[in-house]
Amino acid sequence: SKRWVYEQYDTTVRTNTVVGPGDADAAVIRIKGTNRGLVAKTDCNGRYVYLNPRKGAQIAVAESARNVVCSGGLPVAVTNCLNFGNPYKPEVYWVFKEAVEGMGDACLALHTPVTGGNVSFYNENPDGAVFPTPTIGMLGLIDNIDEHTTRSAFKNEGDEIILLSPESWTAKNDIDGSEYLSHVHGRTAGDAPHFDMDEEVSLQKACLNLIRKGLVESAHDVSDGGLAVCLAESCFGTEDRGAVFDLPSVAGVRTDALLFGEAQSRIVISVNPANRTEVEERLAGSGVQMTTIGIVSGIRMKLTIDGISAVDLAVSEMRHTFENAIPAIMNRHSDRV
Repeated sequence: SKRWVYEQYDTTVRTNTVVGPGDADAAVIRIKGTNRGLVAKTDCNGRYVYLNPRKGAQIAVAESARNVVCSGGLPVAVTNCLNFGNPYKPEVYWVFKEAVEGMGDACLALHTPVTGGNVSFYNENPDGAVFPTPTIGMLGLIDNIDEHTTRSAFKNEGDEIILLSPESWTAKNDIDGSEYLSHVHGRTAGDAPHFDMDEEVSLQKACLNLIRKGLVESAHDVSDGGLAVCLAESCFGTEDRGAVFDLPSVAGVRTDALLFGEAQSRIVISVNPANRTEVEERLAGSGVQMTTIGIVSGIRMKLTIDGISAVDLAVSEMRHTFENAIPAIMNRHSDRV
């Protein structure tokens, strides 16, 4: 959790904050005198851009838009902050060119013009350049903040938990560029994760349609850490909500790839069981499939694969670890100063 960072800043300026940092996939600000809201999110994964500059930049734009959608907003415009090494080095210039073109491809597909931004070169030290980091700031609009604002955490006991994914999507035997590969195995290798722009556009349209129809209780995208981390984070709300998940194994897909692979264009939503049929009907013909993977229940996260237990942890314990990791690291380093 980045809570240690954002709690050091004022996030309630002029008392217009509807959803602050950490409570949804994007922040929501009221437009005073109206029932409309602005939605804002910044995103970029430098590992992805390092491994595949064009696709990595496309993912940065797509994920920031996906976060806006998960919060109930329509993405409308982009700003950026492009951080790269020395452009006089041919390989750095090539990465920059590919990233800018990838960003442009995604902005065209999502109809989100670039309103401005800045470029920072020469971000290097004696060991080399920083990971190429085209940070995207996505702006969205919500027409009705009372009805459409959506948070990321599960809300109600008994709600069904559904994975939205492209119609032809199946789990990938792929941990390329993942947080899991970096943190557990100490490697940044392979390609950027699976991503298809057409699939992404269909997913965002379908999810926003469900939210606007009042059918979604919570929405959280699958990104850093993969599906397992997304499910855990969805348990961390104003009140901790446990959940019971049962995932099927997939032939040829390793368990770590199933849980921690970061293939794009997936959103986990929770819905009232009474609305399930209407959700199915509205997804028909959208290019998006729904897979029921669990139910909101209790105060523990229980996850099985083909009925075999893989995770059984108290949500309070997971949350404590999640929220205190950065403070623990910063305190450890401050002791050395």
